[in-house]
Amino acid sequence: MTQLFRALAMAFAMATALIAANPAAAASAPYTESISVTESGGLAGTTDVFSVDGTTLDVRAAQALSLAAGPQYRALAPIYLPANPCCDRHRYVVVTHYSDDTDKIVVTMEGVPGTPPVLLEVIDLVTATGAAA
Repeated sequence: MTQLFRALAMAFAMATALIAANPAAAASAPYTESISVTESGGLAGTTDVFSVDGTTLDVRAAQALSLAAGPQYRALAPIYLPANPCCDRHRYVVVTHYSDDTDKIVVTMEGVPGTPPVLLEVIDLVTATGAAA
């Protein structure tokens, strides 16, 4: 509970700093409402869906939601796939829903060179804490 409180306090402090620095930009920037990660493939060929939103009581969920609202994540390309998608790799479809009613969908696979670290971090945070559907 203490970690959650610290994460929420840090997020509030960051939001306050953003508003103080540029109130117009902060007011117009949408926040992340939810993230779902569909993980499929691998040796077993299974499919699992993990989801987080503002009601997920875990500091890692709050981190994922915060990262997904940032400019690095918002600038991601829609696809990071290898030239040869063979064999037994996990595939990830990440759907991020924002407060302005837009969605960002990004697809990648494990082990793809050049995949941005922010995408990998969001995937790791959501699959570690998200409720499996």
